[in-house]
Amino acid sequence: LSIFTKKTILILSPEDWGENLLSKHLYAKELSKSNKVYFIHTAAHPLQKESVSITTLNENLNLVHLKKIARGVTKLPSILVDFQSHYIIKKVLRKLNLASIDIVWSFDQSKFQNLNQFNASLRIFHPVDYIEKALPFLSRIANSATHVISVSQAILDKIDSKTRKHFINHGLDEIFLNKNEYISSPMFIKNNQANVGYVGNLQMKLIDWDNLIKTVKLNSDVNFVFIGPDQPSNIGGSKPFNQLEIVKSLPNTHFTGSLSKRELKNTLSFFDAFFICYNHKKFPIQVSNSHKILEYLSFGKVIVSNKISTYDKSPFIEMVNNNEELGKKLKEVLINSNKFNAIEKQQQRIAFAMNNTYAKQIERIENFLKQ
Repeated sequence: LSIFTKKTILILSPEDWGENLLSKHLYAKELSKSNKVYFIHTAAHPLQKESVSITTLNENLNLVHLKKIARGVTKLPSILVDFQSHYIIKKVLRKLNLASIDIVWSFDQSKFQNLNQFNASLRIFHPVDYIEKALPFLSRIANSATHVISVSQAILDKIDSKTRKHFINHGLDEIFLNKNEYISSPMFIKNNQANVGYVGNLQMKLIDWDNLIKTVKLNSDVNFVFIGPDQPSNIGGSKPFNQLEIVKSLPNTHFTGSLSKRELKNTLSFFDAFFICYNHKKFPIQVSNSHKILEYLSFGKVIVSNKISTYDKSPFIEMVNNNEELGKKLKEVLINSNKFNAIEKQQQRIAFAMNNTYAKQIERIENFLKQ
């Protein structure tokens, strides 16, 4: 029998539910197909009336908001943090009417630092981002977990713990599995020039803005389309970047803002290439993997990118060691797009993406847990 069937699962997420769905949201959706899942946003919602509020997302998936969370999690001694957390957890379980839970699955790297307090037989700690400020708590949370999983070996190497650790890649949202819908090309796709797509949160300090601007300027005959939140959203980002305004002012760029997954699926097939431009010199661990890569790969087209250690030996991405080279690399790839987008290469990229759906990753996690 599957470990992940007919179980009660609590998922702890620092990001709220919203239009931009990340790993933690997509694991919750996939797990809710055969389990009762409670998705707990681990931030305080001080304006709500009840101490714990529940919103039903589907018959097996509920969103839980907390009026208060443990205070001083980064400053107080762990015994005081645990004392507060214990009280909050009791309140949550009482409100959810749960005598016990089977699995607690935490994507949070600073709150609820002792997963033992949930009294679940399976406690998974799953950091998908590298947050430098959270470093002091990683070992503590990992030591209270039964298993640790991450999308990056570089992140796992930072966690000092005897708990078993395992690499599981990002997952591909199932919406990208079925691409049969016939749709006409969006207005921002240019028929008479190469179209390059960039997907992601544009409110991020990880972006190498200087080399992104250089790349766009050097490829002035290319249409660059940027898809993703360029204003604060449920996945964060309140700081506007001046460079973003520079990119917006360039004549060969277009910004769509956030798109739903369905809109994204219906847009990405029109691009000739995809682009990633993070500052891997300054943030090597933070950019050691990226959720968007599998979405790009599922469309088969070539990706031009900064160095991403998880894909170091991968034949699927055209990487540069130095971001100064990105503009030249993109130019070379687009000139030789028949070679880089050969049918066989496209099929290999698609097959790799299809082998990394959330359903497949849950199977892999299950195999790891059973070992």
